[in-house]
Amino acid sequence: MLSPEVRTLYDEGRISTRQMVRFQFGSGIYGFIARSEPLTYQGVEYKPFGLIEVSDLGNGSGTTADGSFTLTLAESPDDGLTPAVLVQIENEDYRDRPVRVLDAHFHPDTGALLQVETVARGYLDVIEHAIDPDRGYVLTARCEGRQLDYSRKNGRVRSTADQQRRAPGDKFFEHAGKAGRIDIYWGRKDSSASTSRRGLLGEPFKSLVR
Repeated sequence: MLSPEVRTLYDEGRISTRQMVRFQFGSGIYGFIARSEPLTYQGVEYKPFGLIEVSDLGNGSGTTADGSFTLTLAESPDDGLTPAVLVQIENEDYRDRPVRVLDAHFHPDTGALLQVETVARGYLDVIEHAIDPDRGYVLTARCEGRQLDYSRKNGRVRSTADQQRRAPGDKFFEHAGKAGRIDIYWGRKDSSASTSRRGLLGEPFKSLVR
């Protein structure tokens, strides 16, 4: 939610907003900001990097989107961003690592940081490498939105390793692959038993693990 001061500047059309991207890889946290000077925020230095393109963000609650989105980064040899440098992303432990897109709002007159607002959260799924005829070597990072924490429609089963990347110490999925099928008999008769023994409501609540 925007602060009253930022909202007022927005209404006046005078706010200065810069997009930020925060990656939490296995080797550490990396931040980038679309402006010429670095910014330190919550202990992370966001380095100038105006070449990251963020796709349209999905729908969410308020200003925070939960939908999937993509991040695109093209080569820029003048800035030292050569294809050889870009391909090094594959040396990182990035799969299922948290990604956050933020907007940093600055005062148009003083340049003071007024507010940092998270506009999208997700997890980095895959990174695609391609050669674009106009932009050269391009990386496209596809990020899954947080809605996949609540429901997943495909056939992939979350593993303990996946969950440890997202929430270290959480062992919720530790036994997911070992659980058997559970049949619940309650409020209905078991065809293998007589009604006289079990009564009209069937066998009392019981679960059978196969």
